[in-house]
Amino acid sequence: MPGPRLTVLYDADCGFCRFWVARLLDWDVRRRLRPVAIQSPEGQRLLAPVPPGERLRSAHVVDAAGRIRSGGAALSIVAEQLPAGAPVAWLATRLPGPTDRFYRWVADHRTPLSRFVPAPLKRGATARIARRA
Repeated sequence: MPGPRLTVLYDADCGFCRFWVARLLDWDVRRRLRPVAIQSPEGQRLLAPVPPGERLRSAHVVDAAGRIRSGGAALSIVAEQLPAGAPVAWLATRLPGPTDRFYRWVADHRTPLSRFVPAPLKRGATARIARRA
């Protein structure tokens, strides 16, 4: 089985973000995604081209060639790697404006949305991410 094809960078301090990264890892049965915290030294190195003030504003994906996609633009790239993710990738690619606006709304409201994720699920997500990292 090939190694990770995409590095998914996420806000490790955000319970909502950890929860969703763990869900992606659950979906990623072929192990094509590798989670890395934005705040980690590796995350900072990978995101060096991104202005520091923008790094925690959204999730990012870095491919094997070092290309960075952020926010809604990352959705189709990640979905392409997931089993049965093609419809999501297709939709996100064809509707980049609405995809990015939806992503931006979620990202801007992640702290209040995090309250809807029970603490045991957040702890489980942290453990799931640690096992894959």
